[in-house]
Formats: sequence, structure tokens, C-alpha cells
Amino acid sequence: MTREEIAELLAQERAPTQITVTPKQPLPPEMAVPPLPEQKSLFQQALPPAYAPLQQTQQAVGDAAFSMTPMGAIADFLQARTPLEGGVAAAAATPIGKVVGKGAKAAAKFGDLAATERGLVGFAPGELFADPKLKAKAEALRGSYPQYAEQYPGIGPPELMSKLPDPKRPGEFLSKADKPVPYKTMKEALRKDAEPGFFLEKKLTPEVAQFQKDRALIQRDMDLHGYEPYFDPKKRFDVNPKHYGPFEDTGVAASPKTAKTDAEWTERYGSPEARARLQAGHAKGKETKDSDRWYLMGQLEAEYVKELGAKEGRAAFKREFGDMMAATTGGADPYNNFLMSQYANVMAKRGERMPERSYELPFPIGGRYASGNIAQAQKYIDEGQLGFSAEQNPKRYDFSSAFQGNRNAFVMDEQMMNAIEPGVNIPQWYGPATRTGRQEATKAGVDPRDFQDVGWAGLKRLKTEAKGKEFEYEGPMISQINRSIETTHRLTGMPREEIVRRGLVLKEIPMYGLTGLLGGGAAMGALARQDEYRQ
Repeated sequence: MTREEIAELLAQERAPTQITVTPKQPLPPEMAVPPLPEQKSLFQQALPPAYAPLQQTQQAVGDAAFSMTPMGAIADFLQARTPLEGGVAAAAATPIGKVVGKGAKAAAKFGDLAATERGLVGFAPGELFADPKLKAKAEALRGSYPQYAEQYPGIGPPELMSKLPDPKRPGEFLSKADKPVPYKTMKEALRKDAEPGFFLEKKLTPEVAQFQKDRALIQRDMDLHGYEPYFDPKKRFDVNPKHYGPFEDTGVAASPKTAKTDAEWTERYGSPEARARLQAGHAKGKETKDSDRWYLMGQLEAEYVKELGAKEGRAAFKREFGDMMAATTGGADPYNNFLMSQYANVMAKRGERMPERSYELPFPIGGRYASGNIAQAQKYIDEGQLGFSAEQNPKRYDFSSAFQGNRNAFVMDEQMMNAIEPGVNIPQWYGPATRTGRQEATKAGVDPRDFQDVGWAGLKRLKTEAKGKEFEYEGPMISQINRSIETTHRLTGMPREEIVRRGLVLKEIPMYGLTGLLGGGAAMGALARQDEYRQ
């Protein structure tokens, strides 16, 4: 079928549909709607037998949109519309879209993507629910900030904020800000910052604040309408571990020194309940698209090799990507993790030290534990960028080596540790915890690294859905790189190829982005206070 034929069928389609509603209270008799006879729409009739699953998807999309809507608000409007049209109408911000809201938009989006993936000719993802105004605004912004292609945006003087008092603990404060506090000198501000009820935060200049808004608009356009990724995520592949190994075993190096203590912690971390939670997470992760092969970065390594040669290119890939990502991973989502690592690499190449306080960091560098991550990166640079110890810093070691092809690396981050021991973000002994993960990977018939990345997505999904929320996954690490390449290109106007060469490989220029679906929650590799293990 051609695009025009499909569009014509959609325009003609007016088959009545059964509306499914599950109210909390029985509907009064005056609101009851008698069942409508089932009919196949022209659109459904035109689909060949191979697209039978699409018909089911169409019905599911419509039912999902309708079932979450008050009956009285939709009965008249949707009486003579198909499920597909109803979902599309909602997503297109028609009057019913204001009632149906995000749920129907997501349903329509799902139907659109499902149709595309099943080979329906003519419609690209996002086309049925496009926002022409947003797209036009984003297009008008292309290349608007060439001044930030070579230098990070500056910041203004920090703002002094008071903290909200803790209502449950008199004399103590919440981490949330209350209101700005004026100050005359930086000395005065620093003195107040040292008090428990105040803190200094980053303040953007008006120009950089506008840059921040425009960056967000560009990202919304990318999220809604898509973009052509520089590296094809479907073709991602692993690096060859022989160029980086042999790897140390953190399950041994980061374990207690006595057999008795090791046995105690092995029993604690290897409880039947912990193992069941890990397996449940892996099973759920297998249902999540693109949850596997998260660490595969062969496409990026190839760019290093092309520019620097085999030996120097792989050494730089380990030093500047794997190890620097590990240095800046504490509590950071993958996107902010990458942006911080890029900033640290640029500063190292320029021979400049990084600020010690988070409010001194340039835009857009920040996020949870930013100052701690930057301090760790500076320490890594000062010590000659020699990597991390499997004994003293096992999580960072595993995270970096996973990018280097170490399939035995089971990164024990916050998400995985919470599965082993709910409410605990960091293992007291890393070795017994990571060994438990590896054992469960063996049971599942996969490598530890493969079990961990899939399990991470599954555990996060289980937590999200338990709260009644829809789980959306950002995809593999190479997708975060693609996102930053495209964002940097659209903001600065610099060609993508130059961004890859000068930004990703040579570390000469800034790269930009904005965290996506998982920002603000637990993220792959995230682990607070990563160096506080027992030894």
C-alpha cells in the first residue's frame, strides 16, 4: 500500500467501535452506552493477512485511550470514530486530546511505531502525531550558537539560597531550596554557604539561560520527530577484549580477606530472595526493547582507531572514554555522565584544572553529585589517567572494563544492589555481591555483563510500573552518544563529522545534550559514594 492509499482509507474510515470503560463506580443508567456491533473498518479490511497483529494493536491502542477517559466526555465525540482515529485525534491535540491527555498520546504513538515496525509503507515514526510548530521553531534555531562550538557557556555569580526547615526535626533542614538570599560580597556568601541552612547554586547569565531553553526545545523536537543517528544503534558491536585484557576479577580482588567473613557476606548477598529479585529483573528486561548490548561501543572505538591509529586509538578509548566515564558515573544518568566525562577530558587536554564547587562548573555540566564526580575525575587526571584498582575501586573498574569488552563484568550499581538488598545502594563488600550476580547470569545462560544490562532495565521497569507509571527506556550507551552529536550539531551548526572527530576523539570542543527519559532517577552505572567499600 502506498502512503496516499493509506491516507485515503484513514480519511474514509468511520466504522463504529466498541468503547471499553472500567469505572471505579457503576455508571448511572443515564450514562450507559449500549454495545455497538463489531465491524472492520476499511483500513482494517485493506490490510493483507500478514498484518493481522497490526489490527490487534489498533484495537488495543483505541481501547487504551478510551478506557482511561471519563465516559461522559468522550461518548459523543468518539461515537463514530475508529480506535486508530481516536488515538491519533487525541495525540494531535484536538478537543478530545485535552481530556485524554498523555495516556492517549502514548497509545497513539505506540500504534504509530508498531505500524512502522511491521512494515506499513509510507509512515515514519512520529508522523501521525507531529507538531509542525515545534518543528519549525527547532529548525529556525539550527546553528544559532556558533560561539559555543569551541568554548563552554559561561555562568554568572552564584545565587545564595536558603533551605526549607525540616518540619519533623527542629533545627535541621531539607535539601530543598526555600528562597534566594541577597549578599554583597562573595566572602559573605561563602560564609553563609558554610552554615547548614544555606547553599550556593549555579546562576546562568540571560544569554546562557536562553541557550538552555533553546537546547530543551531542540531536544523536544528530536524526541518527538526523531533524527538520523550518526552511529546506527542496530549495528552496534563490541570491541575486541584482547586489546584491553586480561581483566582482573573484582569478585576476588574486592572480597574479604578471611574465608569466614567472605562466607558470611556471600550468604547474606546470595539469599534466595535476592536471587529471585535478580532473575525477575532479568526476565522483565528481556521484554524491554534495546535493553541488551548496552555496553557495546565498537563503533566509537573505530573512530579513535581511524584518527589515532590502532595502538594509540585504543589506548585513548580506554583512557578517555571507558575510564573517564567510570570516574564521573556517581549518581549520574548516562547522558550527564558522558557530558561530565567530555568536560573533564577537554580540560585535561587544555591543561586546565576543573573547579571544585558545582556552582562554578560551566553550563551544562551538573547533576547529582557533580562536584564529587568532578573531584574524582581531577584525581584521575592528576594521577596520570592510569585507570582504577579492581580492589580499591571495583565498581569503577567493572564499569570501565565492561566498555572494553569484559563480559565477566557485573557492575554492582545502585539498581543491582537494591535488588540484592532493598534500600542499600552500595555493597559493604563488592566481591560477594558481584559474584552473586555472576552466578545468576550463569543460571540464565548469559554472560554477567549481558545479564546486568538487561536486568538493570527490567528492575527499573518493575519499580516504575509498580508506581502506576509507564516505563520508557533510553536505549544503549551508543544512543546517548548519538543524541549528543545531534544536539551539538543543531545548536552550534558544526558538521557532525567534525563533532565526532574534534569532540568525541580529540576532545578539543564541548558537547551538549539534555538528559532524556530516565533523568532524575537511578541510572546505569549510578552508585553514590563509590569508593567507600570495605577492604
